[in-house]
Amino acid sequence: MRPDGASSVQRLGTLPVPTTRYPLHATRLYASLMAYFLGVDGGASKTAAIVTDEGGTALGTGLAGGSNHLRVGIEAATRNIERAVNIALVEAGMPIREVEYAYCGIAGSDHPDHHERVVDALKVFFPRGNFIVDTDARIALTGAVGFDSGVVIIAGTGSVAFGRNLEGGEARAGGWGPIIGDEGSGYAMARDGLAAIVRAYDGRNPKTIMSDILCRDYGMCNPGDLPRFVYATTTRTDDIARFGKMVIEAASGGDAVANQIIERAGHELGQCVLAVARRLALTNDPFPVAYVGGAFHAGDLLLDPMRKVINAEARGAHVGPPLHTPVEGAAMMAIRAAKVERAARA
Repeated sequence: MRPDGASSVQRLGTLPVPTTRYPLHATRLYASLMAYFLGVDGGASKTAAIVTDEGGTALGTGLAGGSNHLRVGIEAATRNIERAVNIALVEAGMPIREVEYAYCGIAGSDHPDHHERVVDALKVFFPRGNFIVDTDARIALTGAVGFDSGVVIIAGTGSVAFGRNLEGGEARAGGWGPIIGDEGSGYAMARDGLAAIVRAYDGRNPKTIMSDILCRDYGMCNPGDLPRFVYATTTRTDDIARFGKMVIEAASGGDAVANQIIERAGHELGQCVLAVARRLALTNDPFPVAYVGGAFHAGDLLLDPMRKVINAEARGAHVGPPLHTPVEGAAMMAIRAAKVERAARA
């Protein structure tokens, strides 16, 4: 309060922020009472980090390469997490010791052995142990629908559906990786697009304008050059997934072959959502389905067939964009985790 009794605080979200100039020692005291949180979203292609206050206001963000250790290795994964976090901390203007709690949703950390490996790798960066490693699907769900019931369908380099019901039960479908799964993902669409090009080259499939786009944008005018790139030991799944935009461009231009690929992807993603909804007994109730990931740059070309499959069985499902990003969901979970730990200490 000011000496005249009037408030000297302006509210930003739910958190009061001082607007009056105070002596330096008072400013430091106020800052010491603030709580800061860190969210991390680590996928196969990129890692995002965000620093927020307890009201959820973003103070700094960072972006780095992929951190799914099954795709890039544990050393590269750890390095990219640290890089994204450090960029966010620098932007927020604070050292990591001022972060009360961190929540890291990392792709490839589902299995207990993989989870332990990621946790051990990050202990050096979070020496106080004030962090949680979880799946990227759970933070995406929280970002998409908050802490309510619903399903999120993720289609980036990989694909997975994850959901929660009102009783707190959770279920997932998909997420089995590029060799035995990831149907409907950017990787799957890109793989099918490249396969369609070589089949057309052989004369086994109709011609497709994807061949022309491959020549124009990637300099591979002879499909015979594709195996040298695709099977090179240095080529990763996210390198293949980048060709997904070729499929989307061709489909947007009316290419029948590319349209079939995207329609099939939408069908697969819809089946993933339904598998989760059935296990959570949601199919007879209204519930949100949020979509996340680069594959959805295809827009209605992908969303329409996915929505058709979902609504054929779950008529109350509403397909729409997420409320917040996955990394914001991670920050929300960091704030909640800190409150639980405070209550346990009280």
